[in-house]
This record gives sequence, C-alpha cells and structure tokens, in this order.
Amino acid sequence: MANGQSVHDEIRAERKKLKGKGLKANLEYFWDYYKIHTIVAIFAIILLAILIRDIRNNKPYGFYAMMLNCGASEAQTAMEDEFAPIAGIDTTTYDCLIDTTSSFHTQTFDELTVATSQKIMAVMSAKELDVIAADIPTMLFYANQETFLDLRTVYSEEELQSLSDRLIYVDQAYLDYLASEEYQTYISTGEFDENNKFAVMADNYNKTLSYDEQSPDTMEQPVPIAIKLTGSQVVDKYGLYYGQECAVAVVINSQHTDVDMKYIDYLLK
Repeated sequence: MANGQSVHDEIRAERKKLKGKGLKANLEYFWDYYKIHTIVAIFAIILLAILIRDIRNNKPYGFYAMMLNCGASEAQTAMEDEFAPIAGIDTTTYDCLIDTTSSFHTQTFDELTVATSQKIMAVMSAKELDVIAADIPTMLFYANQETFLDLRTVYSEEELQSLSDRLIYVDQAYLDYLASEEYQTYISTGEFDENNKFAVMADNYNKTLSYDEQSPDTMEQPVPIAIKLTGSQVVDKYGLYYGQECAVAVVINSQHTDVDMKYIDYLLK
C-alpha cells in the first residue's frame, strides 16, 4: 500500500509541476509515463482494424489460380482485373485470385517450398483451388501426386486432338504403383524389383527429385493432365516464365471447371 501511495503522490507532484507549463510539457509527461500503454493500445487498434477489414473483404472464391515460379509477382492484379470480366465474375460478390507470388522448387525443399506445399494442400482440402500453372518440372511433380484432373473429363476428343502437341501425360499405371504395398515396402527398405519399370522410375525420382516428361506412347495408361503454354500472348505480355517452358492444369477437385476452361483459353491465346 505504501508503494502504491508513493506512486500516486509522485504523479500528483508531477502534475503540480506541469500546471501552467503548456502543451509540450504535458505531452512529454504523458509520453514518459504512458508510452507503453499507448503503444499497446495503438497496436490493438491496428489489429482490430485489420481483422474488421479482412472480415468485410472475406468473399468466396469465384476463381483461384496459382502461377507457381512465374517470376512476375507484379502481374497479379493486372491479370485478375483482365480475367474477371472474361469469366463473368462479379468481384463485388466473389474473389478472383491469380496468385503469381508463390514459389515451389522440386530440387531444394527450402522454407518457401514447404510453405507453398502446405498452402496448396490447405486450399485443395478446402476445395478452393481451381488451377495450377508452373514450369514443367513442377507440373510433373504435382502430376505424379495425383493433383490434376483428367482433361478428358472436361474436353471433347476433338478438342484434345487439336491440343495434342501441347498435352502433358501421366501414366495411371505408375500412379497405381505408388499407391501399392510394393512401393511402401520400397520406402521402408530401399529395395525394389529392378525388372519393374515403375519401381525403377520411382527409385530414380527419389534419387534425382525430378521426373522426365514422357511420350504417351511409352505409357500403359496415359492420362492427359496439363497443357503447355507455348506461344501464349498472356505469358509474353506479363513476362511470365522467362526462358522456361510452362503448362497449366485443372486441380482434381476444382469446383469451377467452367471458369477453369475460360482461364485456360485465356492463357492459350
């Protein structure tokens, strides 16, 4: 109690000293005694303002694409503004998000790659992600993780034939091997059947952390899953993927496949 009284008396004495000394002296006194409280209060107000803004802006996605490793983070807003009217997305009601900032490196699992991987898993689990575009090594990595939709479910045979020189395939027989007990044994022991081409392929990937693009003619069950963006005016316009071949694919559980097709058409022009 004595300590409490002495603090109170000190403050009262300081206030007497400040009487008639003007605004500057009073502000200096206030800052000396209440700066921590003020900083905490300001920080709390900023956090509250951000929370309120996020709640107000929390619109459902009308479309969500990720352009991995595109090297053009500044293109995001311009692409969103350009594509939303093409897709007929009312941006007062729905978000049109084209993420051009995320990085994923198949050879080096650094912090950015881990963060991007977790982000992709999260938005796929929430059924929010619609499309992924990336350089070819990244597309092949995700293709062999069963991330992409079989394009035969959204394109006609004639449409796929017109895109035949652009298509990237994955072998369903290889994906089946990755889901087998034999592969799990290999993961545990490192031993595999060298006469099994899928076992050899899996072992090669685990050593090199990369897949080679293969012709569908060499596959047992070829599935078209991605479309190369060679010659895309949009890619050139926004400086996406300089010096790299890239492709685009529909995420396997996308909820907006009609918009996804419009986005692919937009990128192919």
